[in-house]
Amino acid sequence: MGGEYPPEPHKLIIVTLFLALAGASNWAALAYIHDIVPREPLPDLISSIVSQQAWALKVGDSMVTLCAISMIFIFVIHKYRHIVIRRTFFIIGVLYSLRTISMLCTYLPPGYSDNETRCRQQLPRENRTWKVYLSRLLEQTIHVGFQDIEDRMLCGDLLFSGHTLVMIMSALTVSYYWPMKNRLFTYFPKLCALIGMICMIISRTHYTVDVFFAIILSVSVFTLYHAFCEIDNYRERKNSVLSGLMITKAAQWLEVNVVPGRIENSFSIPFIDKIPIEWPWNRPTDSNMSNSSSTAVIESA
Repeated sequence: MGGEYPPEPHKLIIVTLFLALAGASNWAALAYIHDIVPREPLPDLISSIVSQQAWALKVGDSMVTLCAISMIFIFVIHKYRHIVIRRTFFIIGVLYSLRTISMLCTYLPPGYSDNETRCRQQLPRENRTWKVYLSRLLEQTIHVGFQDIEDRMLCGDLLFSGHTLVMIMSALTVSYYWPMKNRLFTYFPKLCALIGMICMIISRTHYTVDVFFAIILSVSVFTLYHAFCEIDNYRERKNSVLSGLMITKAAQWLEVNVVPGRIENSFSIPFIDKIPIEWPWNRPTDSNMSNSSSTAVIESA
């Protein structure tokens, strides 16, 4: 679908704040549960087959970074970047909120074979002060959730892999918002995500179930949001079984000025997108034209 959409910067600011709060809640939860989680690793299918591979953690972190860069690349060059960023930030914020809840509900011990040397010492109850928690939170905030793997770490952020969340969201975002022609680039984050998830498990940074839950939840929330966006008219959206969910109620507000259906996937370079350059991947495809009936959408609004 062509057409111009209002940038609505206030919505972008709100979802950015939501994402920041969701991320900070993860770090706050980790700062708290580090002193509570046990230290004896649980049995795991992959860990029983493959011994701990210390080198894999660095490779896994590199794959997360490459996936994130590929997603940022889409943010920068997509014609409707404000819509793509807004949607992606909101979905990641929802997922990080779910991750915080899972971390606070069930405490899983770290999966390393050498937990006592990998993890920082746990403080006795009388030494667990707000100052300690705030110091840990500030440290995590400064490093954007990453920890120095050469140093002893805060442990316990398990059950829902944050590394996998970022990699899967990057792969899904690039695949969904890349034009149908010249799809070769979409395989890059998928390959990085596959390598990264394997590395997260064999390095014992995460249990197999952590990665599995992260895949299921990330794909589900991403698909749910975009399935709602692709409902072809406002009346069907209101009557849909999806309309009763909290996530779709938020989507109704975020998408109120976006014509229902799939937005046109084409690229424009920031600041020079007024220059009439015909990129080969911007040529119309059957997929992008499938929403040509959107003019009939407004009549049911």
